[in-house]
Amino acid sequence: MLKKLYRYEYYSLFRSMFPVYIGLLCLALIGRLIYLFENDSFAYQITVTLSSTFYFVAIAALFIVGMVIVVTRFYKNLLTGQGYLTFSLPFTPTRHIVCKLLCGATVTVLNFIVVVASLLILSAGTNLQKEIFGSLREGWRYAATQYSSGRLAGVGLEFLLFALVSVFSGILMFYAAIAIGQQFKSKIGGAVAAYVCLNAINQTLSSVLLMVLFGMNAEVIERYFNDGGLTGLQIYLIFPICLSLALGTAYFFVTRYFLTKKLNLE
Repeated sequence: MLKKLYRYEYYSLFRSMFPVYIGLLCLALIGRLIYLFENDSFAYQITVTLSSTFYFVAIAALFIVGMVIVVTRFYKNLLTGQGYLTFSLPFTPTRHIVCKLLCGATVTVLNFIVVVASLLILSAGTNLQKEIFGSLREGWRYAATQYSSGRLAGVGLEFLLFALVSVFSGILMFYAAIAIGQQFKSKIGGAVAAYVCLNAINQTLSSVLLMVLFGMNAEVIERYFNDGGLTGLQIYLIFPICLSLALGTAYFFVTRYFLTKKLNLE
């Protein structure tokens, strides 16, 4: 039964996102074909400008539409009239939240993958792509001469963990704001106000964290870079990871509380 819940959620999300993915990849392919006819004519310059504009607008639309669909699915499925049917299923609010969160995070990660794929298509066979990959190879070789592969892998894993935790935390902040907003007469207005407040708290805590990090003793950080233990970069990454994890956990429990104790369906 739980597999059906995830299957239906993924189907609903990707049914809406698939046309956007196809549109972006097609624009990248069209842009690459246009570059094959490169010349100095005015008509060509106009064509390149228009195709580039449509491409970057499509990238922005991909992320905006993706987040709107993820948030809208949560709201309509759990906090409107559909909620009566949703909560009649043999699943707790916690399982519904986790399902929405995992599926929403999958869409967000896939959005980044599709954008990277479109960039590879757009730059296929060009000097730009060769320069980018060449720079990455040189950067890796230089880093390998300075640090061990284990330390490089550790930094890479921390960056990946930070990105994933940030994705989950960002989605959960939307969920928490929507859940809090349902307690107000104007649910949409309440959700917007709650999101602004949560975002303000988030920004304040991040600013405080930055001040603490920049206030750390530079000699201590340099020593960590030079010895065989953790690098200074790894130390710096631990703090934002922990902050995002703490905030995401708080947003999750806030959302679960309102869906469990203060559910207010239309």
